[in-house]
Amino acid sequence: MDKVFLRIPKKSEYMSTIRLTSSALASLKGFYLDEIEDIKVVISEICTFFIKNLEKNTDDLEIAYQAADDKIIVTVTDLNEGRIFEEQLNNDMSIMIIESLSDNFNYDLNNKSITFEKIK
Repeated sequence: MDKVFLRIPKKSEYMSTIRLTSSALASLKGFYLDEIEDIKVVISEICTFFIKNLEKNTDDLEIAYQAADDKIIVTVTDLNEGRIFEEQLNNDMSIMIIESLSDNFNYDLNNKSITFEKIK
C-alpha cells in the first residue's frame, strides 16, 4: 500500500490542490472517473467541514493517503486548536454527503480527524 502525506494551509484557496492530489493518486491506482469524482467531493466536504467548524486557521490541515490497487483510505486532520462537537457532526450537510459517497467513514473528535475509504 502506497502512503502519501500532504500538509497544506487551512484555506479554501488551496482546495483545488487537495482535489488535484486526490484525483491524481486515485487515477494512478486505476479508479474509474465516477469513483475519482466521489473522492474529490468527499475530500472537499471534509476540508469544508473543518474550515467552517473549527475557526482557527493558523495551522495546517494534514491529509494522509493510503492507496492500494483496490481501495484508497484518506484521513484529514485539522492541526489547529479547538474542538469539534458531536452535535456539529450530526447536523452538518457535509457529513451527510461524506457518508453517502464513502464506502467506510469514521471520525475522531479528540484528534479532529475524519477518515474515509473508497473501494474500487
